[in-house]
Amino acid sequence: MGLLQQVGRHLSERIRQTPLLTHPCAHLEIDSPFDPEFYPEIIENLPAGEYYRELKHYDATLPDGRSARLKFDLLRANIHRLPGSQKAFWNEMAAQLKSPVVNAAYSAKFAPVLEKIKGRPQAKIKINAFPVLFRDIAGYQIKIHPDSARKAITTQFYLPEDDSQLHLGTLFHERQPDGSFDEGKVRQFAPNTGYAFGVTPDSWHSVRQMGPDDKPRNTLMIIFYYDRGWIYENLKNLRGYLRGVYDQVRGTSSPDVYE
Repeated sequence: MGLLQQVGRHLSERIRQTPLLTHPCAHLEIDSPFDPEFYPEIIENLPAGEYYRELKHYDATLPDGRSARLKFDLLRANIHRLPGSQKAFWNEMAAQLKSPVVNAAYSAKFAPVLEKIKGRPQAKIKINAFPVLFRDIAGYQIKIHPDSARKAITTQFYLPEDDSQLHLGTLFHERQPDGSFDEGKVRQFAPNTGYAFGVTPDSWHSVRQMGPDDKPRNTLMIIFYYDRGWIYENLKNLRGYLRGVYDQVRGTSSPDVYE
């Protein structure tokens, strides 16, 4: 069994071993979410810029109307657009990140948050993983927000090549009695590190605006959504499939927009 086939087992063990911090919100600061020997393979297999598409968000809108946040959904129909070796790599990565052992590790670690939000035992709370690659470019920022209540857990793995982007990390904030926010606790953007937090009304976080000289900010996120029933979940999966098929038919985007 190669390192790629052990991603789920390695990640789930790291989640179990990482202590749950409670200030300013329930979160993890994850070191080595991927085997250090395997991490370079992730960097080498990041898709070329033309395979990403824009994620529209008012905080990330550039003066020319483009979005500074680009995404590549790790769905089979979307992954099918990639060259052969990358296609096989990301199909297996997606399967590993959505594996039952990873889901169970996150569910157990954040059980107190999930139970408080839903008002029932964690064993009766079903969450579904949605892995996605992001590439943020100069001008990107996200102002302080707690995340949508549809999300159960947000986790983000940093994918820089070196330590030159430490200043691009996510900040976690505490709201003050007067409604303002503190400066924030930063999770530095270091290679093969990341964070996760349980989504609550108090999970405030942000990213400072990237400057013109900043290199693209590559990350891999697993967003865990609360299960909303068989019909909704299958419709969501169908929408993702159709989006991937559409992108295949449309072809890739202009590379200079994304690099």
